[in-house]
Amino acid sequence: MLNVMRKHAQSWLIKVALGAIIIVFVFWYGYNRSAQRSNRVAVVNGAPIVVQQFRHAYDQLLETYRRQFGNAFDDELIKSLNLRKQALDQIINQRILLAEANRLNFRVTDQDLLRAIQQVPAFQSEGRFNPQLYQRILSLNGMTPEMYEESKKNELLVEKVQSFILGSIKVSEGDAHEMYQWLEEKVSIDYVVFKPSAYGDIEVTPQEIEAYFAGHKAAYEIPPKINVKYLRVDFRRFEAEAEVTEEMVQSHFDLNKKDYGTPKQVRARHILFRLGPNADQEAIEAARKKTLEVLKEARSGKDFAELAKKYSEDPGSREKGGDLGFFARERMVKPFSDAAFAMKKGEISEPVKTPFGWHIIKVEDIQEAKEPVLEEAAEQIRDKLKKDAARTLAFDRAEQLYDACYRARSLGGVAEGQNLEVHETGFFSENESIKDIKEGRKFAEVAFDLGEDEVSEPLELSDGYYILQTVGRQPASIPELKTVEDKVKKDLIEARKDEKAKEDAEAFFNDLKGGADFQAVAAGRKLKPESTDFFGRSGAISGLGFEQEVQHAAFSLSESDPLPDGVIKGRQGYYVIRFKAREEPDPKGFEARKSEITASLLLQKRQRAMEAFVTELRNRSQITVQEGFLD
Repeated sequence: MLNVMRKHAQSWLIKVALGAIIIVFVFWYGYNRSAQRSNRVAVVNGAPIVVQQFRHAYDQLLETYRRQFGNAFDDELIKSLNLRKQALDQIINQRILLAEANRLNFRVTDQDLLRAIQQVPAFQSEGRFNPQLYQRILSLNGMTPEMYEESKKNELLVEKVQSFILGSIKVSEGDAHEMYQWLEEKVSIDYVVFKPSAYGDIEVTPQEIEAYFAGHKAAYEIPPKINVKYLRVDFRRFEAEAEVTEEMVQSHFDLNKKDYGTPKQVRARHILFRLGPNADQEAIEAARKKTLEVLKEARSGKDFAELAKKYSEDPGSREKGGDLGFFARERMVKPFSDAAFAMKKGEISEPVKTPFGWHIIKVEDIQEAKEPVLEEAAEQIRDKLKKDAARTLAFDRAEQLYDACYRARSLGGVAEGQNLEVHETGFFSENESIKDIKEGRKFAEVAFDLGEDEVSEPLELSDGYYILQTVGRQPASIPELKTVEDKVKKDLIEARKDEKAKEDAEAFFNDLKGGADFQAVAAGRKLKPESTDFFGRSGAISGLGFEQEVQHAAFSLSESDPLPDGVIKGRQGYYVIRFKAREEPDPKGFEARKSEITASLLLQKRQRAMEAFVTELRNRSQITVQEGFLD
């Protein structure tokens, strides 16, 4: 059975209803892979964590964040989230919590286990547990009931530990009131901003460029590069061999009916007043007022399509009178869909704000949902299963090739003996595009993890399975100045602008520290000070946008202590700020927000308590991570 799971771990079978058992699958997967090849990445109290378990946890985290951030989820965000450490910590924490549950002698009864399994939605039919469906889903996922139940028991044991630690944590009304005061308090400030971009005519000499390069060589370092040979097992080659029975079609249809019906659809027009991603509160409010003016025209009886052609800032629909055609709920961003699907035919919405800006929506028509019919979906399902089954066959083939390459410690000899083509990437860095590889990030991540001459396990990309082997490495190096001189010169000029802005800001601030009047000093230096409206501890500041450092400093000021410790570095430049006024929260607003704040505080307290408990357990445990694994 373990071999079956290993073979189909990335295939279409294992993905059926996987959301229902993903947590317990992590438990089972980790403990049973340890008997396989020696590819451990860490050891927790004597038990190894192997690379396949790590990759499974990593991929799940990756997918979670991808759903959360959508198109904003890029390489820079992946790096800042440190997903490798997150994934490894997740596995380690599961291990030590399970060990603690056993130490505390916690037990899960058969009744507890049965009740938990019966409550898993994927195992229910018409709201009730279906034993046949339970068996079928586990079978399709390559698991026996014994495997699943053991893993589910481990999950419940960890939950018992969490309940034991968190059960006594409470939030008093005093705590909630104090948090309300903190959240709702507002301040306003006077400020002057010194922007580096305002300083022009900066000249630098060749000697200065050379000196700057000498002091900042690390910023121009050429990253390490690697050259990789690889075999590719194309999914499409196996479609002719894939067999799909009518029983498989029926089974897939039964488990995925929602994918083959026609969901409710709405046809709508809209008028968009666009906002940039960094729009400040002033711009947001101005666009809202413009939206309200056009909304009056639309509700007065004027032709909505003509208004869209006149006012809408959506280039994709403006010339069509704002017509978006029919769309399902999932196709639009949530605020837009929530509004459109709550309306009746012919209705015009209130202003709706989305990440794109302010919308006015008019629903033109509604198509109700249609139940799925097997006969209509059968060909589509058959085609899908054929492709998915081809992936499984490709995986089997890739595993055979991997075993042969692993034993031979070479791709070339195995490929020659089986008349296969070995491809070579040429040298590339970790964040560089790779010729003929569509998903370079995944490919590079595996490649740079390989040791000298090491052969990778099959890597699944969108067009096939890849087996990699390193054939050359180039260490990081510092280029000669002449090859990067233009960039160095530009960086030096920007640094000089920044220095001048900082110097002027500090001179102005020092005058204020000496007791001089804010307005008088500004006038003497021919500066125009600005004032903000009242703003809170989060969100944008009127006139400034999102300036967290300014925000943080402003709330530490008062009438008796109106100046911060020094100049504040923000996104736009260097700020000199002075306290202007404070606005206390409305006491009447507390009752309306008490339950929300209490719930938020309780969650925070529980998170901190759990983090502290896990940290203590980790300190008592023997945890060894492979050297360099998290670098």
